[in-house]
Amino acid sequence: MKIKLLTPVHSFSSNCYFITSGDEAAVVDPSVPYDESLVTGSVKYILLTHSHFDHILEIDSWVNATGAEVIISEKEIDFLSDPNKNCFAFFDGSTRGYFGKARGLSDGEELRLGEETFRVMHLPGHTQGSVAYLFDGNAFVGDTVFAGGGFGRWDLPSGDMRVLFNSIQRVKQLPDDTALFCGHGEPTTVGQYKIDTNR
Repeated sequence: MKIKLLTPVHSFSSNCYFITSGDEAAVVDPSVPYDESLVTGSVKYILLTHSHFDHILEIDSWVNATGAEVIISEKEIDFLSDPNKNCFAFFDGSTRGYFGKARGLSDGEELRLGEETFRVMHLPGHTQGSVAYLFDGNAFVGDTVFAGGGFGRWDLPSGDMRVLFNSIQRVKQLPDDTALFCGHGEPTTVGQYKIDTNR
């Protein structure tokens, strides 16, 4: 499996990752517009760690160009089209959202991408349906945790501080060498994150 961080183009952009395995590909949190030069393989999935506006800014460009299936937690399908829940209304006063089809997955469900199988890990707290996608020693964790011992905010719709801290503990239970690809900032590992949060 190959993982590539795409260069942000928006001031509010989250990290946007492009994953390839065999002849299939997926994009995680499409905050970067589709560009044919960025793509290798057939884009099968658009994986959303949660529904916040900065993680779905360019979802339409990817759906329209590739026809890829949009995957999100079953708990946040309706958030995609609700500007109050996806926070477009809060941050720019707009009624924007994603109004197309999406498939909701629950904790522990698996999907196949090329030569890899990935598993959905429910990590509520930043939002009620925040998830990580786990691929063979790699975890795309969205805004649940950040390098350096940080973690996401809980003061936006459906956020919950106590629930978030429980999810952080769940991340820490992954093997120490698991690579954590965060929604903002640099990647880290579970082992390093545990060191950073206990110093």
